[in-house]
Amino acid sequence: MTFGRFESEAVEMASDQDIECLDDRGDATCEGSVEYRSPLSGTGKSFARCDKHWSIRLDLDQQLRERYPEQAPADFDPSYAGERWSEDDY
Repeated sequence: MTFGRFESEAVEMASDQDIECLDDRGDATCEGSVEYRSPLSGTGKSFARCDKHWSIRLDLDQQLRERYPEQAPADFDPSYAGERWSEDDY
């Protein structure tokens, strides 16, 4: 039952059976339960992933954070090429 202006804003909540893994490509590689996972990026959006693909996504996030750290490495020297590590350095 909806009322007036809320009719267009009504959101149908998906049951657990309706949730599909974001990384499901139809190749039967999903494993474990499919759940909406906490966002790892600044978007704030949660995406549904199975346990297997969530683990892969966590590993990828760790690799990205190691490759592109928020803080400059100890041996970073902006005088080498006139580069800056962050926008705050300009």
